[in-house]
Amino acid sequence: MARSSSGIEVMTVKIRMLVWSAAFLPVLAMPASADQSLDGSDAVAVPTLYAAITRLPATEQLRGTVDSVDQGNDTIEIRLSPDRKELFKVQDGLIFDMVRFGDPVEISVQIISGARTIVRLTEK
Repeated sequence: MARSSSGIEVMTVKIRMLVWSAAFLPVLAMPASADQSLDGSDAVAVPTLYAAITRLPATEQLRGTVDSVDQGNDTIEIRLSPDRKELFKVQDGLIFDMVRFGDPVEISVQIISGARTIVRLTEK
């Protein structure tokens, strides 16, 4: 079944309107500043368009044993399995006070500035 060119134009306009409304109507419904809610109270923060576009870094949970600690280079090497060790950067230098060689640990890792970085560490 062939469509006329005017039918294709109408469909194109409808698709553009749908895309436009999905992209911009939620932003138009937001208050002027991100720290004001729609009812005027300051208790609820309203997300901005920037917050909707950006993503939080993915966090990976790993378990292993501390194999080496290099406080000078801000790194800890974790033995994840008998045949696998991995070197991680450390976000917070206070982590070095918590661990020693041989300690079983659970770590939360994120990629920060291109390096796998320990953002949380707990002893097990």
